[in-house]
Amino acid sequence: MDRAPAGGREGGDAGREPVSASVPTELLARLIGPLHRGRVTREDQEAIVDTMTALEGAAFHDLKYRLNATGDHHDLEHLVFDHLDEDLQDTLLEHIAAQASDQPASDLRVLCDIDDTVKSAIHDERFPRGTVYPGVVALLTELDRGATADPGRVGDLTFVTARPGGPLGLVEQYTRDDLSELGMPTHTVLGGSLLNLHTKNAIAERKLQNMERDHLLFPECRMVFIGDSGQADGDVGAEMAVRPHDHVVGTLLHDVTGLDAAARDAWAQRRVHVFDTYAGAAAHAVRLGLLSPEQGRTVAQAVQTELGALELAQEQSVRVAALLEADLATLESVSRG
Repeated sequence: MDRAPAGGREGGDAGREPVSASVPTELLARLIGPLHRGRVTREDQEAIVDTMTALEGAAFHDLKYRLNATGDHHDLEHLVFDHLDEDLQDTLLEHIAAQASDQPASDLRVLCDIDDTVKSAIHDERFPRGTVYPGVVALLTELDRGATADPGRVGDLTFVTARPGGPLGLVEQYTRDDLSELGMPTHTVLGGSLLNLHTKNAIAERKLQNMERDHLLFPECRMVFIGDSGQADGDVGAEMAVRPHDHVVGTLLHDVTGLDAAARDAWAQRRVHVFDTYAGAAAHAVRLGLLSPEQGRTVAQAVQTELGALELAQEQSVRVAALLEADLATLESVSRG
């Protein structure tokens, strides 16, 4: 990739043209990747920004998603917010916004919490600690496949957590590897820092920051957030839903604290939809138009199969079975319209 500034940035060689338009985006992503590992010089930053802003339309969007699906913490968010100087960051974000305005999309960004959302971790007494919730992988897979114009496109699923990234992104990478072993679709991880773990408000602020960053990078897309009732995820989703960019379809909130009917109704008024099992989450997703009825039934089947493979205490088994029965009935009702 030509490192000279494209389009004659001040101080550069105005006679040299970017090669972006003539190079496949897959190759551009492979060329850009090594430039933002380790120390990123000003020259490297300019080369990255010039190359990206020389692209428009479908090619630019494709490059964004390829850079966001690197398989490690050197993703698009890391590039833009950690490695670019403020003026270059502004230049790239302005180009992203302009391209989104020219080509709005119905694609869905799927943002998902981890603890007590993917795995039982803190508050949930229905499952042993560390249990991967039956059907969660199926739901995230179907949302990723079913809500995009191109089901094969990478980079739609992002895990939003307050977990610290750690030195050199090692904790974030461990989290990513752990999730990949569960069979998750291609995904990225937006982490936090040790300072974010002290209070629920701090956790919420970090998640909000991560979600805002995701929106700045993908303003052309809609967003759904999946979290749990044990921390501040409901407030995070409700806050995002009322912000002026109006791209949040809703929040699916996993009940791990025993919310009553009044609390669930109150959350629903704020576009936060509470569920007990992932069959219930699928019912909300079908109602919101994020999944087809067939996809909802695929998730429900996964919940039943995976739940049957778990060894639960008698009290846990009876409780979860009753919740699942109710969610399956709701899913069928929603699917029939």
